[in-house]
Order: sequence, then C-alpha cells, then structure tokens
Amino acid sequence: MQETMTMRNRLAVVLGIVAAVLTLGVAAQTDVTGEWTMTSNTEQGSSSAALTLNQDGEKLTGELVAPEVGTLEFEGTITSNKVAWVIEFDAGGQFIEIAFEGTVDGDEMTGTLDVAGYIGGDWTAKRAQ
Repeated sequence: MQETMTMRNRLAVVLGIVAAVLTLGVAAQTDVTGEWTMTSNTEQGSSSAALTLNQDGEKLTGELVAPEVGTLEFEGTITSNKVAWVIEFDAGGQFIEIAFEGTVDGDEMTGTLDVAGYIGGDWTAKRAQ
C-alpha cells in the first residue's frame, strides 16, 4: 500500500511538472503580428522601412516597404522569441537575398542581417503605436 502511494505521488509530481512546462511553452510564444518601424545599418549606411508581420503559430509572413527596394513580401519563422526571414529582390536582373535573424523583446526587435554573403549589418524594429 505504501509503495502504491509513493508511485502515485511521484506520478502526480511528474504530471505537474509536465503541465507547468507545457504552460510555460505556450505562454512564452511571442506574437509579432502587426506594424513595425524598422531601421537597418550596414557599412553602406542606414535605411528605414515599414514592416508588416503576420504570425500563424511558428509561421511568419510579412511585407517590407523601403524606398530602396519598394514593397517586398517574405516568409519566415518565429520560435519562442527568435525570428528569421529571407527577402529576395531583383537588383537590375540579379536576384539578391537578404537574410534577417533577430530576437523579440516585447515591442522591440533587434538582430543581424546578411546581404548575399557580402555585406553584414544589424537592424532594430519597434512596434508602431
């Protein structure tokens, strides 16, 4: 009888821990859906853009609007508070990819960017109010 109670207690503790971890996992998911103001910095200078993001679970879709490249749509991912996406655009007949990776902290994001493996930089974004 005592052994059965001990097993039940252990099972209850394990189930409690699993439930807590699952709850934290769901609560920790960040929602980036909405309008953002973005600034990117490379050795070529600084650029501003409007960023619209839509999130469906870990799938991220969006649109970046900047004077230098016009309007570009993209797909990416969000896992916990980490975002990543790649934008491809036509630069006079040559397609160039810009890869973005970053971290979400509330209404702000920061990260790095890589332009076709040739130019690196950083970026920040703030949720539009």
